[in-house]
Amino acid sequence: MSRIYGRIFQIAYVVPDLDEAVEHWTRNMGVGPFYDFPIPLPFEELSVADKAAPLDEPIFGGVSISYSGDTMIELIQPGIAASTYRDFLESGKSGVHHYGTWIDDYKATLAQARADGVPVLLEGRLPLSRFAYLDTARDGLSPLVEVIAPLPPMVELFGMIKGEADRWDGSDPRRSI
Repeated sequence: MSRIYGRIFQIAYVVPDLDEAVEHWTRNMGVGPFYDFPIPLPFEELSVADKAAPLDEPIFGGVSISYSGDTMIELIQPGIAASTYRDFLESGKSGVHHYGTWIDDYKATLAQARADGVPVLLEGRLPLSRFAYLDTARDGLSPLVEVIAPLPPMVELFGMIKGEADRWDGSDPRRSI
């Protein structure tokens, strides 16, 4: 566990084609089933690079998650709006974009990150959580960190998905949330 950013539970990949990525993970990696989030996500607050963004800003083209053991695999296809995901692909990269972590004290974690000069690239609130993407990325050393303060419905949803992944027999590889 990071003493600064909490317990890593998620490895998130930014990909140019979500369908191709899910196909790869289910067929070649044996991980699944993947659950697609409804897009657009129901943001209650959203800011990109510390500037308020419209709640319907199309930052996601698609998002799908599954588990391998205790580790969540998140696959993100950027939408058409400016975002850390779009920037990542447009820089010629694809693959691991960030680690997701659980945190207990969102306000204190963000205050400390800002005091330490860590840029906040994306921040928001959903019915399931508060989250922020912190620019901890260093080529060859570490990706971004997404700090997440989960609410009980998120914990329940992710628990259900983990349970389904633990029992998955390879059938019905892609599902909807």
